[in-house]
Parts: sequence; structure tokens; C-alpha cells
Amino acid sequence: MPMDLSGLANLGQFLPRFGDMLRDHRTLLGLSVEEVAAAAGIAPSALRELEANTRTAPPKHTIILLAEALRMNKGQRNDLLEVAELDSSPVRAMLGRPALETAPKAPSAAIFVFLIADIRGYTRYTETYGDEAAARLATGFAELARGVFERWDGRLVEVRGDEALGAFASARQAVRAAGDLHANWAAALAQHADWPRGVGVGLDIGEAVPVENGYRGNALNRAARLCSLAGPGETLISPGVVYVAPHVEGVRFVPRGQELLKGFPEPVEILLAAPQPVIDAAETAPDSDATSDE
Repeated sequence: MPMDLSGLANLGQFLPRFGDMLRDHRTLLGLSVEEVAAAAGIAPSALRELEANTRTAPPKHTIILLAEALRMNKGQRNDLLEVAELDSSPVRAMLGRPALETAPKAPSAAIFVFLIADIRGYTRYTETYGDEAAARLATGFAELARGVFERWDGRLVEVRGDEALGAFASARQAVRAAGDLHANWAAALAQHADWPRGVGVGLDIGEAVPVENGYRGNALNRAARLCSLAGPGETLISPGVVYVAPHVEGVRFVPRGQELLKGFPEPVEILLAAPQPVIDAAETAPDSDATSDE
């Protein structure tokens, strides 16, 4: 239930902070940042920023995962959710709390992993259901992408219709974010049966220069081209991503040959980041009945 914030202006200093609650519960349990972050499925750096109150509260589903990782009971979890509401920009202003820096100052150039995701079948969906339905679809996709990117310590840089651009400092976390995006989209289909069946994702790594509304660089262009080639539910990546993160838990990299991408003079090697099948230990164990006698 939303909190009644009337009369709370200028009382922010007397109310608990989201990050303080996280830190207090974690230290009381004797858990490390890494342990709680792993249990909640977020990056340790993101949890540190939350505890330092330099990052706004995450989406509700992530807060619930944090509460479970901190072994909170129902009342404590509800308190955490209510305090998270105080972290929104409008409420912070009402409470006299300073606004947070939601985006760090960017250097003149840096190495980033770019993730571009695009809804497959968006044009047909628009033709079938109309512009208003398409706008709701795009909004839902943007919210889903933002939650996934932030969970893996990335940032939603830009949304253009049915396309979302994310920037990550870690190749491993970018690959995991791609898999999470597909999983969350599949889960969303249970509530939105009319939505298109999948999202295509492209990933590349390289140097990029920040500009007013995003970034510019060949890595960004390659990620866009790879995204355009990806089918519903697919993540296509460049060899550079695999070079930086050759082993990602739950993911296998499958060669997909070479493609001459628009705007690039030479063919580019492409790999598919596919879910790693679980191998039953019994299948790989030696047959106890087998003998060396022929």
C-alpha cells in the first residue's frame, strides 16, 4: 500500500534510509556484500552503492530478492518496500533529501560492453493492435530492460521505440544480462499473451566516446548489426566479448560463422551465447559394469 507522505516535508533526516536498512540487516547476519549480492542476483558494486545511499532503490522484484537474501520476515520486507518508496526522486525532494547522481560523469573515452536489444515482430504487432498498444509494449519493454540492466550493474542509455541500448563495464555481466532479458521477456508473456514471441540481442565491446545522448564508436555499431541478425531469443556476440569473458556460468559460446556487416569492410566472426545444458553426472560417470576385457 502506498505510504501517506503528507506532512513529511523536511523530515527526511528522521526517516530510515533504504541503504542503511540493507547494511544494518546484512552486518547483523554477518554476511558479506558478495554473499548477499550473489543470493539476490545483483552485482556487488551495485549493492555497495545501495548501502552507501548513492544509488536509488531498485525495482520491486529486486527488493524482494534482497529481503529474501537478508532473511527478512514479512513485516521487515514490507518496511523495506515502504522505505524504498522514499528513494524516488519526487519523494526525496519532498523530504528535503538531496537528489542522487543517477549517471556518473563519463570520461572522454572508455571501454564499454554494449548490449542492444530489439523486439522481434514489433512492426507487425503495431499493424495488428495499433499505435496505443505498441506504445504500451515499448514502455513495458523499456521498464523490463532497465530493471535487468541495473541488476547486472549496467545502465540503460537509450530507448528508441522497440530498441534498448545498455552499457556495461563487465563483459561477463553483460552476457548474463542478455540471458536475464530473454528469461524476463518469456515470463512477461504469461501476462501479455499478445506480445511478440521474443527479443533479439547483440553484444560487442570496445572504446566509445560519450556524446550528449549516448555514445559513438564502432563497438556500438557492431552491436547494432549483430542485434539485427539475432532471431527471437538469441544473443549474438563478437569474439572480443568472448576474449574478455571466455567462461560465463550457464552459457556456452557457439560459432555461427562470419558475416559481412553493413558499414564494415571485412567479414566479422559471430558467436551465439546459448544456455549451457545441464549435464547429469550419471551420464558422464564410467559404467560400473564395464570391464577392460574384450
